[in-house]
Amino acid sequence: MGNTLNVCLYNTDPDSSGELVEHIQSLNFVRIVGELCNPEELANALSDGGINLVFFHLDPDFDPVVDIIDQVATRYPDLAMIAISHQTDPQAILAPMRVGCEQFVCEPIDPADLASAVSRVAGKRLLSQPTSRCLCITGASGGAGTTSIACNLAMEIGQITKRDCALLDLDLQFGDVAVNFDCDARYTLFDLASAGADLDEDVLSSAINSLSCNVAILSRPEQIDQQEMITPDTIHRVVELLLSTYENVVIDLPRDMNPCTMAAVAHADVVFLVCQLLVPSVRNAKRYHDALQNMGVPDERLEFIINRTDGRNSRLGIEDIEETIKKPVYACIPNDYQFVARSIDFGRPIASLDKDNAVRTAIRKMAHKVLTDTSTEPAGKGKRRGFFGRLLAK
Repeated sequence: MGNTLNVCLYNTDPDSSGELVEHIQSLNFVRIVGELCNPEELANALSDGGINLVFFHLDPDFDPVVDIIDQVATRYPDLAMIAISHQTDPQAILAPMRVGCEQFVCEPIDPADLASAVSRVAGKRLLSQPTSRCLCITGASGGAGTTSIACNLAMEIGQITKRDCALLDLDLQFGDVAVNFDCDARYTLFDLASAGADLDEDVLSSAINSLSCNVAILSRPEQIDQQEMITPDTIHRVVELLLSTYENVVIDLPRDMNPCTMAAVAHADVVFLVCQLLVPSVRNAKRYHDALQNMGVPDERLEFIINRTDGRNSRLGIEDIEETIKKPVYACIPNDYQFVARSIDFGRPIASLDKDNAVRTAIRKMAHKVLTDTSTEPAGKGKRRGFFGRLLAK
């Protein structure tokens, strides 16, 4: 690949054509080779080869364009793709990225954002990169123990691999990742967001807190109002940089499904839903699972963790949970609330207080499973049906 990218625009909205083409042509490192408005034209252009990047304008007919992106990604896995849309709700951001787009650019287009998105795609998608694993962990109910599991899982992965595991705290208001390690973060996600277009590997490195237990922490903003600086684009960029730097990245997600959360989920190889043996917790976990599935996250990338499984008065058993969720649970963590609470209060991982504790043993077993589980690899590219799929197969 030379210094200039050959790009094309797929756009079915003629009213937006002039502005979109103008923005793309303003980039001094791309050459726009055509604007395409129907599947036949796109199929023919891609079959000729030579195109490095396709911009997909999702408006006004969102779903059909996402379906075309999915089929293009199947046929041309090395092709870089960027989605453009006025829609910024979580589903609009997640859907095109789950099927193959590397970046999402919001309209009205900011020229700096567009240039940054293309630069990131050129650096990551078009050049070979080592394979990394992204694990997102979220709770189905308050107090489910998500953060404690995320922190100890990251540490166990780091200890097993003998390499730092990145741990990102995405609970922008009340995240406790740093507290779990008694770590005073000098820099946070807020500082990375403030870097803007200058955010790169060096800036990221300066904000990371690398601990002796093989965990590299990136903390949530210090002040609650600083969360307003964190955008989905910030999260996309940060996760990309983490994945290009670390073999394993663990993300502690908040419970709410906001655009920043969905930006992280778009990169996830697996999303772990933590619940307890309580009816409301299990129901919420199933609702969360179904919502993510409806947004395009495959079922095989959604797993359930049951925390505090040996509570004395629980009316539910693991078999009840599996009957409800229609799949085996991924891991079961026993109940030792007092010990885990002491671990958090001291700001020390469970293994540092008692390496033989049952909770630690269960989380370490889960870490081994994560590192050896091939089911979290990118989904296989099977045959696609439909009119556009037939065109691509010509």
